Amino acid sequence: IFGNVNIIPLLKEDTKSSHHDLFFYFSFAGCGIKCKEIPMELIFVIDSSESVGPENFEIIKDFVTALVDRVTVGRNATRIGLVLYSLEVRLEFGLNKYTTQQDVKQAIRKMQYMGEGTYTGTAIRKATQEGFFGARTGVRKVAIVLTDGQADKREAVKLDIVVREAHAANIEMYAIGIVNTSDPTQAEFVRELNLIASDPDREHMYLIDDFNTLPGAFIAVLFCILSDASQKAGGGALSLWICCFDADQD
Repeated sequence: IFGNVNIIPLLKEDTKSSHHDLFFYFSFAGCGIKCKEIPMELIFVIDSSESVGPENFEIIKDFVTALVDRVTVGRNATRIGLVLYSLEVRLEFGLNKYTTQQDVKQAIRKMQYMGEGTYTGTAIRKATQEGFFGARTGVRKVAIVLTDGQADKREAVKLDIVVREAHAANIEMYAIGIVNTSDPTQAEFVRELNLIASDPDREHMYLIDDFNTLPGAFIAVLFCILSDASQKAGGGALSLWICCFDADQD
């Protein structure tokens, strides 16, 4: 159960083929809605700073790969790019680089841990100016920022300014933060995450207390990040696209 939404798995046989499709139907405000997929321009902005560490960086790559696994990637479907950052900020690949899901996942697997600082503002600006370069007109633009700490105080770029730039470019911003609840910097970190996240914050900001719990957040993040395309298109009811998948998949 997610909030007021009840997820009901149903196994349905396709009489025209040899496979089974697992459809999640759910009720929202009393309505049963079937999943639907709508293309996006999707950029991941991934923290690779010293505090993340090489082992946790591998967990992040697993998480991002799992998200990509449920996306239809293609020139006329969802296109994916990725910005990796520490003190250095790199556009690992842009929206036009890869046209298949497998190529995107291979590129993620090849990413190297960087270490050092956390230039989150510079990374968001890189996503806005370069990551979304060539974005299709009228296609939803989504950025997912995943970080484990506050922006580096040495960073010349001001976080509030680059966030305003991203929002002004009609980029829908999601923020996923990993921080221990006993961390004395948690309150300030949460303020930064709320600043990054589009409104309303409760639908765009996620706080996780340990990297090992990140894979468990998979369903919730999918549900909230990739579920509201029909609402933005003017539909009156919530419609998931990400919840429809082949039951025979790994």
